Amino acid sequence: MKNRHTRILRYTVLVGASLLPLVSIRAQTFTYTNCDLVAGFRLTGGASDLVINLGSVASFESLPARSVLAITNLSATQLASALPSLDGVSWSVSGAMRGNTNYSYPLQTLWVTAPRLNLYTAGPAWVRQSVWTLGGAASQIDAIGVGAATYGNGQPAGPDNSSTGVLIPPASRYAYTSLVGSLGNFDGTFQGGAENTTPEDFDSAGLPSRSVLYRLLPATATSEGAPGVVLGFFDFKPDATLTFTAGPPPEQTNIRGINVREAVATVEFPTVNLVGYRLRYTDSVGLATPISSWNIGANIIGDGTVLSLQDTNAASIRFYTVEAY
Repeated sequence: MKNRHTRILRYTVLVGASLLPLVSIRAQTFTYTNCDLVAGFRLTGGASDLVINLGSVASFESLPARSVLAITNLSATQLASALPSLDGVSWSVSGAMRGNTNYSYPLQTLWVTAPRLNLYTAGPAWVRQSVWTLGGAASQIDAIGVGAATYGNGQPAGPDNSSTGVLIPPASRYAYTSLVGSLGNFDGTFQGGAENTTPEDFDSAGLPSRSVLYRLLPATATSEGAPGVVLGFFDFKPDATLTFTAGPPPEQTNIRGINVREAVATVEFPTVNLVGYRLRYTDSVGLATPISSWNIGANIIGDGTVLSLQDTNAASIRFYTVEAY
């Protein structure tokens, strides 16, 4: 009888052990879903491209105007692993609607960045095209995300292959370089080059590289060639961070006039609604220095009309500029 009780007890322990859940410790590799925005970074002669999933475009579409979103999916560690320097880096952001019937935009809708040569001067403006024309670019854009996920799935997860970012050799058929093409126009399928390229003094100059994000709906016969919708702009910064600001970017500001009375200078200029403006000033010695090093004075938020800023301690010789920010 004693032996029989012992056998029952052992059997019970084995059954209990079999019910314990199995826990997976495998890290997740790069993932991509239709209508995700994807950023690509590459450097001519570099060992790796870097592809980043920025998340669903719906998150960017719903942001209030002038709100700023920090792109936390961009890892400085991955960026440093892919690119030995941030000088001369080509980058873009894009997305495409390729069959998700639960999304509110029609098939072949594109989201594509347009580069700016400097912060306050407009670059190319993307226009709407037929569904067939946009479809070619949509296929190529979608292939960047799908290709990165395919490549990542075949590699071990780790610092260079996470759920939001993956390094890919530029010679691979899945690489950003292969799919965006040498001209940055998605291998000839898009109306222009979507890539911005950082200057050779990017690390030291301190200014961001700015690209504007357009939404392009497929056009009808009457809307073909109409401007796309500007959703906001990305700033890629020398500290290896990326931000998105909702709404149109600030343009170059032209001073309308300067009036000085009793050491008070009043500077008038046109504004864009909800854009911030600040006065910068310097003397004749500082005139030869970059504007970014000039003194900062009063600031104001634009309302779409002509406004003014004042310098209440105007010197006998002083130079002014109004900076949109």
